[in-house]
Amino acid sequence: MSKQTWLIVSLALNAVLIAAFFLFGYIYRDKIAQRFVQMKGNPTIVMYGNSITAQGKWVELLGRTDVMNNGLPGLTTYHFLKLIRSHVIDLHPKVCFIKGGINDITVGVAQERIQANFKTMLEMLVQDGITPVVTLTVYEQNDPSSKKEVDALNAFLVSFCTQNNISYIDLNHYISNATGLRAEYAVDKTHLNTKAYEIWAREISRVLEEKGI
Repeated sequence: MSKQTWLIVSLALNAVLIAAFFLFGYIYRDKIAQRFVQMKGNPTIVMYGNSITAQGKWVELLGRTDVMNNGLPGLTTYHFLKLIRSHVIDLHPKVCFIKGGINDITVGVAQERIQANFKTMLEMLVQDGITPVVTLTVYEQNDPSSKKEVDALNAFLVSFCTQNNISYIDLNHYISNATGLRAEYAVDKTHLNTKAYEIWAREISRVLEEKGI
């Protein structure tokens, strides 16, 4: 093989490697940004909740690099309560967007326990000078039993937040109907698609603007 051919092959390989590098960076840009936030420390915003929170690309969605995604897939409010100090409070954010409850409902945790866990977490955040913002529990698709439990939990959350001057976001107003989560905003029975996350991010940005954060 001639020198000219080797040069062409070498340039082609370099181009492929560079393209692969940028493609990798684009695909994993939110994870890379999250690593940067973790290294920098002291996030302004912590997103705390289950897999629905964890799957959000919050740096990209909110357009800021001071937001840490500490979603915990598959866990219940019991686990959130046990881990809230290390995953939120010890990070000293200004605001914590907290969401959960559907996993509790799925495994049959009593309303009284779910509500007590939320109450304790919200009180802990306030006591430590962190502004909590509750995202109400989102309905599942076509599950009347689950929807009834979600309604009961959300009624408690709205009441508690109203009494304690805590902001909350009601995604169901935008992405659900009388039967539950609308198919156009879902990837499965429970989880959200990109369109739903964009609506959620819009509501988060609205709350942040109201609070001057």
